[in-house]
Amino acid sequence: MTLGWMMWQQNHSETWLGLLAFLMFFPSIIFGPLFGVMVDRIDRQKSAIITSIILGVISLILAMITNQGWVNEILILVFSLIIGIANSAYQSIRLSFVPELVSTSNMPKAVAINAIIYNTSRFIGPMIAGYLIKYQSNAIALFIVSACYLPLTLVLLRLKLESKKKTTRAKAFTFFMDIKAGFEYTYHSPLILRLLLIIAVSAIMGRGLLEILPAAADTLYQGDVETLAWLNSAAGLGAILAGLILSACSSKHLVTALCIAISSSGILLFAFSLNGPIELALLFIASLSFCATVCGVSTQSLIQVYVSSEFRGRVMSLWGAINVGGGAIGGLLFGLLTEYLGYQDTFISMGILCLLIAYLATR
Repeated sequence: MTLGWMMWQQNHSETWLGLLAFLMFFPSIIFGPLFGVMVDRIDRQKSAIITSIILGVISLILAMITNQGWVNEILILVFSLIIGIANSAYQSIRLSFVPELVSTSNMPKAVAINAIIYNTSRFIGPMIAGYLIKYQSNAIALFIVSACYLPLTLVLLRLKLESKKKTTRAKAFTFFMDIKAGFEYTYHSPLILRLLLIIAVSAIMGRGLLEILPAAADTLYQGDVETLAWLNSAAGLGAILAGLILSACSSKHLVTALCIAISSSGILLFAFSLNGPIELALLFIASLSFCATVCGVSTQSLIQVYVSSEFRGRVMSLWGAINVGGGAIGGLLFGLLTEYLGYQDTFISMGILCLLIAYLATR
């Protein structure tokens, strides 16, 4: 949220905001499958620790540069790209931890609880960041970001995982053969392929809108960073609610919930074109985030249960690449369209497109 607001302060351009989101999340598409192969072959715990330390150091350097007043648009984009590459590695590792910590029968609930915890930070974090930026500075908010990686690293150090046994077959594979095998496995699994298509639609159409909220807060609602904080927190609150509901639901309802959520996303995008009061926008943002979380939790749970353990790292990294990378493509798309077509036409066209693809993906 801090980087998005910093970019908006620099040039007040939706296109630059979209480019920021693109560079931060698109590396997951390129590097996610590569890191997925590595996850299946290396010590996941040590890799997670190293990656979290790297992310903390990157955030600290950015905070120091911001504190000195040296930041500009290009520098923000460069750091966004670096953070995006590091995050694509950490996400591949993090997703592979879940099956080693819980049983298969508890997988949907574990994924839902993980979503609750993750999205609680999305609810609390923007509120803290908004007030820090407003009453302190961007640099202070970034120093806090850097400090938050310390407890994460300590938790990773204490995590108890079974040592991974290397098989003869794994040793015989080359790096690129592993990648190819992962893609072939996914392509020949109709359920996994369909689930990946649905999460792609949800990420591009749903999460893409969330990436241009700094512009929407200012342009549509004449607000400041505090308004942005409320919009981001509404998104977090909707996601928390989705996680709570899914954690209490039986896994047999996941497919039904998934179909309803992806279709509702298109309707909500269409409704967002009405450009009503800020209270209505908060409701729409919370509902859209609710649907995106349902899609994310449902697709991840179903894939985690269905995928072979041999290909888990590669397939889940592909899911992560599409989920995060879809947000990058969606953010860039929303940024370009809103700047050159206007907000109303963008929301209407994206809503209709989302409904059409959702129908084709779920029928």
